[in-house]
Amino acid sequence: LTNARDPRTGSAVTFDLDEVIKQQLEEWRPAYRSAGRAIVSSGKRHLQAVGTPGAVAQVLAALIENSLMHGGGTVALRTRVIGNQAVIEVTDEGPGVPTDLGARIFERTISGRNSTGIGLAVARDLAEADGGRLEMLQAQPPVFGLFLSRTPLKRGPLIGEDDDEERTVR
Repeated sequence: LTNARDPRTGSAVTFDLDEVIKQQLEEWRPAYRSAGRAIVSSGKRHLQAVGTPGAVAQVLAALIENSLMHGGGTVALRTRVIGNQAVIEVTDEGPGVPTDLGARIFERTISGRNSTGIGLAVARDLAEADGGRLEMLQAQPPVFGLFLSRTPLKRGPLIGEDDDEERTVR
């Protein structure tokens, strides 16, 4: 959350997505096995992305945990490239996001059932902290996409430094 609140302290680096995905699969496979379900990955390999590897792992963990709690069947992590972005999609074979939650799924305190309703909101904050984004691409079956740049971020001067150029602060 600190990185999400203060972009000046972000620790974005270029890293190998395969390593983060592999770590998540190893971490979550026992829980899925216990539930009689599978977790798999497919898609483009050896993708380099820009971000904070720990934050990307946390975003993926939130999506994988939601699929375990609220989804069904096999959970799949798929990697692909769109333009200059690496995309990790997380999907499962469950019923998907209820229609009444829809676009509100990323709001704090919004929950499908028996959870805090903070996971996806924090995941989105973490994704955005290093210039990425997290979106629900499809509600049924559920498909969430984490979009990360494949080009290092160009960080301008910090607020307060000498800078004649006008900037928009978000």
